[in-house]
Amino acid sequence: MQPKFNINRPKISDDEIHKHKNFEELVKQFKQKSIQKAKHDKSWWKSKKVRYSAVIAGITVICTISYFALFNKSNTNKTNEKIITQKNEEAGKTEGKEGTKEIKFINAPSSKISIPYTSYKINNSKGGEINHPTSSKIKIPKNSFIDKSGKDVVGDVTIEYREFHDIGDVIVSGIPMLYDSANIKRNFETAGMFDIKGSQNGEPVFIKPDKALEVDLASQTDEKKFNQYYLDTVKKSWQYLKKDELTEIKSSKLAEHTINQPTNQIIEKLKNEIEVVIPKKIDSVKIVYTKKVEILPKAKEPFKPNKPSGRQTFQLDADKKEYPELAAFDNILFEIGLENKNYTKEMSDITWNDVRISEGPQKGKNYLLTLIYRSRKEKLIVYPVLSGKDLEKAQQTYQQKFKDYEGLVKKREADETNLMNELKAKQVAYLTDIKNKQLEYDKEISKLEIQMKQQQQNSLASQFNTISNTTKASRIFQISNFGIFNSDCPHPQPDGETVEPIFVNGNNTVMPDLIYVVEHTNKAVFTLTYENNYKFSFNPNNQYSIVAFRNNKLFVCSKDAFKGTVNKKSNKFSVTELENGVNNIGDFKKALEI
Repeated sequence: MQPKFNINRPKISDDEIHKHKNFEELVKQFKQKSIQKAKHDKSWWKSKKVRYSAVIAGITVICTISYFALFNKSNTNKTNEKIITQKNEEAGKTEGKEGTKEIKFINAPSSKISIPYTSYKINNSKGGEINHPTSSKIKIPKNSFIDKSGKDVVGDVTIEYREFHDIGDVIVSGIPMLYDSANIKRNFETAGMFDIKGSQNGEPVFIKPDKALEVDLASQTDEKKFNQYYLDTVKKSWQYLKKDELTEIKSSKLAEHTINQPTNQIIEKLKNEIEVVIPKKIDSVKIVYTKKVEILPKAKEPFKPNKPSGRQTFQLDADKKEYPELAAFDNILFEIGLENKNYTKEMSDITWNDVRISEGPQKGKNYLLTLIYRSRKEKLIVYPVLSGKDLEKAQQTYQQKFKDYEGLVKKREADETNLMNELKAKQVAYLTDIKNKQLEYDKEISKLEIQMKQQQQNSLASQFNTISNTTKASRIFQISNFGIFNSDCPHPQPDGETVEPIFVNGNNTVMPDLIYVVEHTNKAVFTLTYENNYKFSFNPNNQYSIVAFRNNKLFVCSKDAFKGTVNKKSNKFSVTELENGVNNIGDFKKALEI
């Protein structure tokens, strides 16, 4: 029987059509977006005629366009994507949309202020060492770079490198500092971050798999609470690498004091629990439970017996004593596959000297039949089929096996759910432990402050981990690919009062493009999102300021202005526009009170 080719496209199912016809949901989404947008633009609502006309017209247009866009999308062929993970600029281009404005994953807030790359030339066959002005070093072994085809690069390679050391650097970089571990979101406090990439004649180069560059990152703190992370711009998340490797260069000098040593030991122990021990447990427990899920038994779906389709079939007829391996194929018919171009009917009339069955191209679905007669050898792709009572018996067996298979699938799903619930419970317990340790820490700090006042010593801030503007340590990274790397300590997101802010400059309402809340106490930055109406939480005992950007204009809510607003239980934050603008990173940090 000759194969038939169906050139008609498959019809779109009713389910496929109906799932794009939820007009009621589209209307609901549009209303919500319209109301949220209007809340921030009071003048738009002054005219009832304008607002109702706009809403009705908008609903009609959006519903019509959305329906056809969604319907057409279902028939669009997907294209292959080629992703080079070491090109951060390409991989991190667009993350989503905020309102109607396109948002990049790495989203620098202003084109006027930025931290530029410094370029260096390194001969690949010689390698070398780069000495950055900040005292950082990049050590490059010889023959470390390959091109996109995997061949060694010949000649000079351009290394572009830049660093980020404090809150101001982080904000102007646009690099997200949110760390998500098992759906528990925390924000980074950085001890230093760098961005490195390589190219030759404008084309990206890559680090050879058996090589690694060493980056000795200059750091302004010698604290040992930090871990190393890599920003995966494809997954759009920070990936934990290892505990930070640190070489102390200059220790911070604490003011002399006569406070009893046991009090300091208690504080240091609590601080280590909060910032190092417990966060490390949170990361490690995720790894443990991931491995537990991976080793759960996986159910294997049984193969469904097939009946003949009408193509040429045959049954192996051979002496089972001479060919015992063929005994397993008793009562099984083999159907000739359409892919066999060499098959002829005369093959069934030949008494073959040898017959061999082996696994076919589609494991468990077809087999490779090798027929040998003297010097002649033929290979055919065949499909096992059953008929009559053999088929009925096989189908009964299949039904039982499939039932068992479904049971195993459900059991695995239940086991996975239980393990994930255990993981979440442990994560919550660790976070509760952090809160309790924080309360103990705060009490010890209060005791320490009283002692310091009584002994007329310096303020507490000068007693613990004062960060100067000089290099105190070198943090050692071994990198096997280009990208963004960070020495960071994750902090829990603020858990206190919550506010949905409105920003005013004099009598004018400011609608920023980007908003950052700076927590000076923990040296952390939080990016506010449009989807949440820019709502955020804060700890009333900590110091905060806000920086906002609107069309490259910079607005700042100072520490005092922030404190005054929240003390009045208000949500109207007064921001000041820097009229002369900010054209360099130094002025920007000064405006942020860093």
